[in-house]
Amino acid sequence: MSIGKVLRILLTVFALLTFEELCMADKISIVIENINKNRIDFELTNGLKVVLFNVNDAKTINTTIGFNAGSLYENKPGLAYLTAQSLVFKNKKYKMLEIPQIIESLGGSITTSAGHDISTITVKALYEDTETVLLKVLDILNGFEVDNEVLNILKPNIISEIKVKDDDAWDFTRKTFLKEIYGDHPYGREPEGDERGILSITPDDIMTFFRNLYTPDNAVLVVVGKMNTNNLKKFIEEHFSKWTGKKKPMSAPEIRTKKDKKEVRINKNLKQSTIRLGHLSTNIKDKNSMELKILNFILGGGGFGSRLMERIREKEGLAYGVFSNFYIERTLNGYFFVGTQTENKNVSRTIDIITNEIKKIIEEGITDKELEDTKNFSKGSLLLGMESFSTIASFLVSEKMFGLDKNYFIKDIQKISVIKKEDIQRVAREYIDINNLTIVIVGGE
Repeated sequence: MSIGKVLRILLTVFALLTFEELCMADKISIVIENINKNRIDFELTNGLKVVLFNVNDAKTINTTIGFNAGSLYENKPGLAYLTAQSLVFKNKKYKMLEIPQIIESLGGSITTSAGHDISTITVKALYEDTETVLLKVLDILNGFEVDNEVLNILKPNIISEIKVKDDDAWDFTRKTFLKEIYGDHPYGREPEGDERGILSITPDDIMTFFRNLYTPDNAVLVVVGKMNTNNLKKFIEEHFSKWTGKKKPMSAPEIRTKKDKKEVRINKNLKQSTIRLGHLSTNIKDKNSMELKILNFILGGGGFGSRLMERIREKEGLAYGVFSNFYIERTLNGYFFVGTQTENKNVSRTIDIITNEIKKIIEEGITDKELEDTKNFSKGSLLLGMESFSTIASFLVSEKMFGLDKNYFIKDIQKISVIKKEDIQRVAREYIDINNLTIVIVGGE
């Protein structure tokens, strides 16, 4: 049975069964059993972790290799990002940009990225080109080199990206908010860094960062799509076992917890003000992560069905949109926030409504209908999202990189069914501190 069919069956099961019926039928264990039949996990002698996820009726594959090499581990702002962007340009074995050109000639694509925690190389291609693609990824890792010719191409582009974001009110407010809650910690800046940091980075900086962190014992290789898993396993063992290198021991800098309410106003000649308020929160391994997702959906993450949208847009007409999130999918503590834009004259009123709606959930909890509607939506959205190979690959990389339970993305769906109203009110009280909000306002007087 293909993974796509398994997920569609699971969606139907959850839509029809109560939790008690689900326990009796033990449907989740059947689904996990089917997934495990299509999944192989193994580790090479050099420390590389590998996950192969077969989808029988697919025609393509998604190959992603992830590294604990995000900006959390850099010593210059933008170093992780610039390193990731450099990977496909020069190589000891190939001409300038020849590797991405080869992949594109096969009808595939290659992208590289660096976030705060993880950096990735991702290739999408036809399944018959799987081995070719994997060898090209291995060539990148074994033959990467960088010089000022490459940096002279990339640096102006990245600096331009930074300036464009600074000119956007949403991005500028987010950047200011992160700086206020994290201070000088790497989480307090965008992975792209800043202009001064980018200009200071040398080829030696990049090669040192690459040699220290782009190593097999600091990586996980995930392949999702059509494959003969046994044959592909042998191929990877034969070729990727020759990849050498040892991660340099590095520890992530600590986050200094701040316990004070703060309001920051930045005046710009704008008709509207952009507001972001919130504080530090927890991380991806928190046992209450699913409760927080449901809380967030009801508060401001559920679009037009959320409390904040209904009150601020529909009833009061103060903003076109408002949203919230517990941004916690990271190694260290993430954050909770609410963001919106409103006319300058309505800033104080809008902030009061946001804080009052938060207080209301903390003090009164949620309704049965809110919980049920959110559960149904969450189950469906999680399952539908997993029909994308990119999403499945992302889940598997996160599972390995963050040390999560095997198949946590399915177990999360199972957990939704047992969550009660009292659980949502409890986490609202425990994870939102209304007296410890950092409020950033960017706009006119």
